[in-house]
Amino acid sequence: MPIQKKFHKISWTRRMIIALIIATVMPAVIISSIIFNVAAKNLEKKAYELTDYKITQRVRFLELDLRQVFDLIYQTVVDPAVAGAMDSLNRGKEPVESKTTLRSKFISYGQMLEAVQSMTYIDNRGENYYTYEKFNSVYDNNMWSDKERRLGLCSQTKKSESAVFLPTIQEELAGGRQIDLFYIAIPVQDYVADSNVGVLVMGIGMEFFQNLDTGDEEDSQWNDMVEVIDPQGRIIYSQEKNRIGKISEGTDKSDKNQLIKENQIEKSNWTLRSYVNLKEIKQNLYGFRQITILIGIIFIVPFVAVVWALSKYFTRNLSMLSMNLKKIGEGQVGMQLDATIEDEFYPVIQQFNQMSKSIERLIKRLKRERAQTEEAVTRQKQAELRALESQINPHFLYNTLDSINWRAIENEEYEISEMISCLADLLRYSITDIDGMVQVREEKQWLNKYLFLQQKRFSDKFTFIIRIPKAAEDILIHKMLLQPIIENCVVHGINEMKKDGKITVEASMEEGSRLRFVIKDNGKGIEEKTLARLNRKDNRGDIGTDNVRARLESYYGGEAFIRYYSSETSGTVVTVEIPYGEEVYAKNSDCGG
Repeated sequence: MPIQKKFHKISWTRRMIIALIIATVMPAVIISSIIFNVAAKNLEKKAYELTDYKITQRVRFLELDLRQVFDLIYQTVVDPAVAGAMDSLNRGKEPVESKTTLRSKFISYGQMLEAVQSMTYIDNRGENYYTYEKFNSVYDNNMWSDKERRLGLCSQTKKSESAVFLPTIQEELAGGRQIDLFYIAIPVQDYVADSNVGVLVMGIGMEFFQNLDTGDEEDSQWNDMVEVIDPQGRIIYSQEKNRIGKISEGTDKSDKNQLIKENQIEKSNWTLRSYVNLKEIKQNLYGFRQITILIGIIFIVPFVAVVWALSKYFTRNLSMLSMNLKKIGEGQVGMQLDATIEDEFYPVIQQFNQMSKSIERLIKRLKRERAQTEEAVTRQKQAELRALESQINPHFLYNTLDSINWRAIENEEYEISEMISCLADLLRYSITDIDGMVQVREEKQWLNKYLFLQQKRFSDKFTFIIRIPKAAEDILIHKMLLQPIIENCVVHGINEMKKDGKITVEASMEEGSRLRFVIKDNGKGIEEKTLARLNRKDNRGDIGTDNVRARLESYYGGEAFIRYYSSETSGTVVTVEIPYGEEVYAKNSDCGG
């Protein structure tokens, strides 16, 4: 509603400009947004297709490279010289000669693939082993020097009976250098004796993944980041070198600025994962949209200026009429308008000229009539003033409190000002139609001010909360029905406390069109004898509680009740329940309520 009222106050010129923007600019914006979204979706679709193609190609390359590694391992295992050296090493015969043979063969086979950095043979007991490392020919200490590690690998290969892929490990080289290697372990079988001979372990460097780093210059804008991950989430290889060997943090499928694709690599338990940053890909598209918006603005500004000038010309009669109507509102009458264009508003201007003359004649006549009645009005006012002098009018009190309030504001005593303002509102509310019915909303406002004054009176030793459901705010109740109960909470319950007092007033709507109020305090409780007396219907002796009970009986008969609950250590709870509805309101209206 407020937006509609503001729109009604806009001039015709501005309305035409707004209409132009809605009719031309908005469709252009919507169309450009649709085009941009379609282009973005096509771009994203292309990214998906290209990413699928690239990850499929990379998986194919990796599978071919793995096949070469397994072929090399097979050639090594079936070599008679290697088999004989392994057998001799297992039986502990001529270990030096056996290791020399293994070294020679390992060097020979290791040269066949550049990525192969080490070859190790471990017997099935984990006791005897030999390691050849390209990068460490004179350095005896290596990862297989640890017997526990050798035994663990033997046990692992026996269980799997197939190739075991070990995660990437950073090897320490002589001179403090480091190299990243992953290992493939193959169980060596004696098929004649049908027994496990040992384990052949091949250490492979990161050169193995060099095919993952290649990309075409034409699709450089689609460059992605790839990683190879094992089933435990450990990163075997990553284009970001500092991530190798760490645990992958997983993937966020809901991230719309990142495209993630995964493919399983055959002959291994690895997964190839590709990350594409869609945000970078869309940057060019965003730039195109900004240029389009800029061109649109450059076009719209002069167009709007032309429309504004034309609308000003064609609405001159309307503007002149509007301006002179304001003058009439300010008291200027008798003016005559001269229309420059005979358009749709020309008849209205003629009617305006006639109206202006008629108003001028009426004002002159009213002045004469006012002069004739001025004396009678003066005599009447004098009589009223004499009547006011004979009694103390409540307005005198209100005006006095208002003057004190302003004096407090002038002295920057804002708390006193607020208290005086609340007091004036309380007095005005309490002396007007005391037995009348008001909405719960109004009673809540009055109780807030009453409790605020009591709070200041007792030096803020207590706080208060009033909770009224939204649905109950329009229900009608009798004025100041709860005030005596709340006053008792303050005077008898909270008064003896030094601090941390609390008063709560809550309302709830119950079945059968009944409204329940619960008033609680955490002050001094009520003695058992007094509590029993308060809960008797024939209770007499306490003016406040008697007043509430009598009013409930008068207004609602036996349909309303009040109940007290208390202990001397936990404060007091008072429950008041009354009926509401059209029948109740009609009954109270008939009784003069």
